[in-house]
Order: sequence, then C-alpha cells, then structure tokens
Amino acid sequence: MHKLHKTFISAALLTFLSAVYCQAAESGIDRNKDGMPDRWIEARQNGGQIISSDNNYDGKIDYSLEIDEFGNKVHEETDFNLDGSMDDFYFYSNGVLIRQEIDTNYDNKPDVWIYLEKGIYIIKVERDKNFDGIIDYTKQYK
Repeated sequence: MHKLHKTFISAALLTFLSAVYCQAAESGIDRNKDGMPDRWIEARQNGGQIISSDNNYDGKIDYSLEIDEFGNKVHEETDFNLDGSMDDFYFYSNGVLIRQEIDTNYDNKPDVWIYLEKGIYIIKVERDKNFDGIIDYTKQYK
C-alpha cells in the first residue's frame, strides 16, 4: 500500500475515533464502569483535541495526547511510573516524532533529551547526568 495512502487512512481513522469519543465525552468516558470518568476529550479552538486518560483508574491522569485539526499528534505525555506526575514527553511536527524528553529520576524535570529525524533516526542525545539542570553529556549521531 502506498505510504501516502496509509497516512491518510491512519489520519482519517484517528479523526473518526476522536469524533466518536468526543460525542460521548462531554463529561468524560467511564471505561471500567465504576461511575467515575477515566477518559476525557477536550475540543480545542483550533480544531484539534486533547485526549487524556487515567489508565490505572486511580483518579490521576497518566496519559495525555494533543492532536491537531488533521488528526496529527502534536504533543504526548505519559506518567510511566504512575506516581501522578508526567515523566515522558513526546513532541511532534506534522505528526512525526522530533523529540522525546524523559524524567528518569522522577523529580519533575526532564534529564534526557532525544532528538529524532523522520521519527525514527536518533540524531542527538543529551543528558543531565547529575540532575543539576545542566546538560553534561551530548552525543551526536549521523
């Protein structure tokens, strides 16, 4: 299947699913039927949406995805260790992953930055090895 065709189908499917969720999510979606919402869809004025969820049903959002009006990912966050604070951050340009930031010691500050080309090729990695807020390791690839 042609790459552009696959991209169009993926974007159309994401847009359709988001629209379905959005219609049902004015006050949130209760996926585990416990009476409490655990997924929320927020329509943005620019036509995009933010989809947030509480995947372990503890009352705290542990995943958030922002999509643009075309269904492309813009920004994504995950609470990897489920402590109530986001730890992994993903940044996209036209739906393609360009950077990932990771808080490896869970102090609410990223200490690893990974820069990508075409969403899959790592071109640079930066680290704050001693967690003082200053990058002290950089590795370039290419």
